[in-house]
Amino acid sequence: MKKLLAILLVSVSFIAYSYADILNDSILTPEIRNITLNSFSAEDNRAVFDVEVYNPNAFKLPVRKLHGRIHLNQYNVADIEATSNNSLAAQATQMFTVPVEIDPDALMNAATGVMIQGQAKYSFKGYMMTPIGEMPITEEGELTTEQILALLSTTLPGQ
Repeated sequence: MKKLLAILLVSVSFIAYSYADILNDSILTPEIRNITLNSFSAEDNRAVFDVEVYNPNAFKLPVRKLHGRIHLNQYNVADIEATSNNSLAAQATQMFTVPVEIDPDALMNAATGVMIQGQAKYSFKGYMMTPIGEMPITEEGELTTEQILALLSTTLPGQ
């Protein structure tokens, strides 16, 4: 009897494990569609970004936490750690406003690199914490000329 019960429990655990794999494989990772600098304060070392996130799933996806790092020309200029009670609507794009604290020394180094290289490559790497676990997110790109000029005007001393 004990052997039969043990075999039954092992069988049930394999079934539950295989359903968990199917569930995780069927959930698509949300996509960052656009990141826009909303505001920047050199005095407060703070920036606010508007982040457009698309949920490709046919169901809403609650987002509990956003964590990651923003790099500008390979300098870690900001760390993001935000909590949320929001959900991503099913198959829709939503705008999230994300405040971050900026590392002024890293930003100055990145701005110097922008002046020397004439380009500003950015990347965001992190994850969203959802009820089903961590969902990695990555976004990379290059700032436009207007964005570079705005960045330089706010970071250079005496401006």
